Amino acid sequence: MAGADAGAGRPARAGHRQAAAPLPPASPRRRRGRAVIRRWLLALSLLLPLAAHAGDARWDDFVTRFVADDGRVVDTGNGGISHSEGQGYTLLLAVAHDDRATFGRVWQWTQTRLQTRGDALFSWQWKPDTDGGKVGDRNNASDGDLLIAWALLRGAQRWKQPAYRADALKILADVRSRLIRPSRFGPLLLPAAQGFEKPEGVIVNPSYWLFPAFAEFTRTDRSPVWAALRRSGLALLAAGRFGQWQLPPDWLLAGDPPAPAMSRQYGYNALRVPLYLAWAGLDTPERMQPFIAFWDAHPDHLPAWTDFDGNTVDPDDAQAGIHAIEALVRKHRFGDGSNRDYYPAVLDLLSRQAAREMRR
Repeated sequence: MAGADAGAGRPARAGHRQAAAPLPPASPRRRRGRAVIRRWLLALSLLLPLAAHAGDARWDDFVTRFVADDGRVVDTGNGGISHSEGQGYTLLLAVAHDDRATFGRVWQWTQTRLQTRGDALFSWQWKPDTDGGKVGDRNNASDGDLLIAWALLRGAQRWKQPAYRADALKILADVRSRLIRPSRFGPLLLPAAQGFEKPEGVIVNPSYWLFPAFAEFTRTDRSPVWAALRRSGLALLAAGRFGQWQLPPDWLLAGDPPAPAMSRQYGYNALRVPLYLAWAGLDTPERMQPFIAFWDAHPDHLPAWTDFDGNTVDPDDAQAGIHAIEALVRKHRFGDGSNRDYYPAVLDLLSRQAAREMRR
């Protein structure tokens, strides 16, 4: 709006053309129309700052409740542990909210406490104790590794920090060299360096396929494996559908045929799959139909999980962050509900960030 009034009240400078003759007065109908437009513009100008503040307030609340002063992200629904996934999600959201201070302390804690394996990957779990805490499991989690690399790439670009980019490339190089296995579906992403290669085949986690990040990895790392992972992930989702609603499992044996592994559930891992598909622009009607059918089948509440044996479902209504995934997929307005715990709170913020990026 400032441009429209930039010259108001100023004398014409020498050499400028003379102003045109004044227009005849507007008709009463035109004046009323202009008045309506002005009222709408005023209302919009008042609402936009409120909307921006509401988004910041949600992030500020997350940082206050779940990020310790030293940068450790606390999973309040999981015994107060921390993990590479939570550190990665928080780093990613800190970039999105241009919160460099939070990013800095979360990254410092992550490097100091979790990047201690002797490679560029991260121990997946940190357990607090009376002495301050220690690594609970030195094995990595590939979704946490990829999330941290993605956040570092975005942080490098936003804040012009080439060291973040260099750190991200080291992580991606180790993922490529240590965690990729061939299969009839294409490359498989091991969930961790140890424990998932079985005599009967490789066990994968479909929600570890970070679809919205793969294009950014390809542009920066310039390896064909990221585009190939995108294709293999979609192939696994097409082949690995189970239960009444044909949903992906939390854990999948990538055999011939694929089968649920470790648990026979669509649950708190797999519910991220529709979030990532939508965020990456891969939300075709065919891919999203199983999730929508599952949600439609329970109009009285939103269950977080279903068991493939008997098709039993979570009897409780999911927290707001899981409702946010449904709103993202359906392109509905996000609700105003609060989240008790870290995981639904981070899913809420991620869904809102995905929606913002999808509108660009």
